[in-house]
Amino acid sequence: MNRGGSHRSSPRDTRSPRAVIFDLDDTLVQSAVDFGKFRRLVIEKIVDFGEDLDNYDTSELIIAIIGRFEENQRTSGVPESVISSRLAELDVIMDQVEMERANQTIAIKGAVELLKMLKMRGVRIGILTRGCRQYAENVLERTGLIEMVDELECRNSETRPKPSPDAYLRLVRALGIEKDETVFVGDHVIDAQCAKNAGVPFISVMTGDVPEDILREAGSIAVFEDVEHLIHWFDGFLKIESK
Repeated sequence: MNRGGSHRSSPRDTRSPRAVIFDLDDTLVQSAVDFGKFRRLVIEKIVDFGEDLDNYDTSELIIAIIGRFEENQRTSGVPESVISSRLAELDVIMDQVEMERANQTIAIKGAVELLKMLKMRGVRIGILTRGCRQYAENVLERTGLIEMVDELECRNSETRPKPSPDAYLRLVRALGIEKDETVFVGDHVIDAQCAKNAGVPFISVMTGDVPEDILREAGSIAVFEDVEHLIHWFDGFLKIESK
């Protein structure tokens, strides 16, 4: 494989977007979050809430563990007010762990340049992250990306997170466009699943250490090494559409 990655589609056979939606961690920025601690503290807390870990696959993604926790609590007849309170406690834990190393986050090579090029071409920029708003705004400010961002959708919204399409579609509405006028860029299978559920094209980067074949199987129309290698692709894409 060449260093830039490979793709099935070209600028000539993909519709030019009015907006590009980006995942944040390991797509635009190199995350410093201690996900091991993140997982450990969440699991400890759900045990404190009376859950039996035998009912869980603790190797699952945190979003899946929390989803199972919520489902188990409802099945057990726990009042909705209590469930909401407990989910809020889990959110606090996640927020705290995310913020602990936020000052160590750096932009991935090419991220600033890509967003600047897209903005110069009149493309709107959205960020869709499962991180909390405080974390997202902090790292976007720290890395110099925030001035190019038009809308931001975070974990602490009133919509279900990725891979549900809800947050993506809410972000699209906030941008004032139709979903068919967008493309999603991310590094993870969850991002690909979100794009599929929303019915939008997905372009992947390998800065999250997910192998190319897995990203392709998940539905990526194009796979690149990193966002730096997307600059030329998007630039050619938008020039063709402007002719």
